[in-house]
Amino acid sequence: MTRRSTFLRSFSNLIDDKAGNFGIMAAVIVPVALVGAGSAIDYFVANAERTHLQNIADAAVLTGGKVFDGTNLSAAKLAAENSIKKQVETTTEAELAADQTLASKVRYAVTAKDNTLKVDMTKEVPTSLMRIAGVDSVSIGVSASALSPMKPEEMTFTPTKAQGWYFKKISILVLRKGATTEELLGTVTYQPTTQADSGQGTYVVNPTGVIKLGKYSNLALRMDIKNDGCDIGYKATVKNSKITCNKSTKAADQQYNAVLRTDDPATSHHLFVDGKQVPQGVKASLEKYFGCSKQQEHAWEDGGGWERQDFFYKVTATCAADGEYVRLVK
Repeated sequence: MTRRSTFLRSFSNLIDDKAGNFGIMAAVIVPVALVGAGSAIDYFVANAERTHLQNIADAAVLTGGKVFDGTNLSAAKLAAENSIKKQVETTTEAELAADQTLASKVRYAVTAKDNTLKVDMTKEVPTSLMRIAGVDSVSIGVSASALSPMKPEEMTFTPTKAQGWYFKKISILVLRKGATTEELLGTVTYQPTTQADSGQGTYVVNPTGVIKLGKYSNLALRMDIKNDGCDIGYKATVKNSKITCNKSTKAADQQYNAVLRTDDPATSHHLFVDGKQVPQGVKASLEKYFGCSKQQEHAWEDGGGWERQDFFYKVTATCAADGEYVRLVK
């Protein structure tokens, strides 16, 4: 009986000791667990706020980019700022330096380089349970950049050589925004006079000098080709290689045999830029190929053979960023 009572007292004491150990362990573990759980919660909140801030930055930079032409940063900046201020409360670095309670408000900067507009945004997100560890806020930051593609506003189109047996008319065409028909800005016509030396002749440029393109939604070159060597309404006769054009009312002489366009993926590969053929099956972007950065030399093959092109010209352009086609970039 005595032995059993002693055992029970010893067991009771052991339980009491373990309870004390558990209390000590709980005092250590619970705050750590709270900080860990709090960190996860605060991280989730901060990440959600970062996503929200990124959406605001993307919208702001696109809004500013739509008015950005590479020279009017102040106007583009104002548009971006207005977009930001409509969605969040903001503060300046100077205001923050004077009053740290403004740290939870958004700070931003709108900058530009060349034709790319950039918006940077930062914010201090208050924490909840992480305050136990002395962390009162988490700093988040996002950036968004938008590119306004360079677009020719005016160009100098200088033919240097034309050859071949076929009559050719090259047209410079623009489609104005909202229009359904293209506007003709200039032409070059090539009239072969002899079939000797694989075809030689003369060409006429109209107009010469700088061509103002203005605002447009599409810019393209078109080549109309008549195989007999004369324009529509005429029929060619050839004697001793000399080509003579006579008026004709025949239906076959009232239309071109082929039409090539730089913006037609089926025919754009007839164009060579600085000696390199444009890939087949793509739209040849004249915004890219019209010498915004430097003069370029083009050659156009009318279809007789790739090894010998038929129409050659040099082109330079004055270009500016076009916000109408602004897009987000990394």
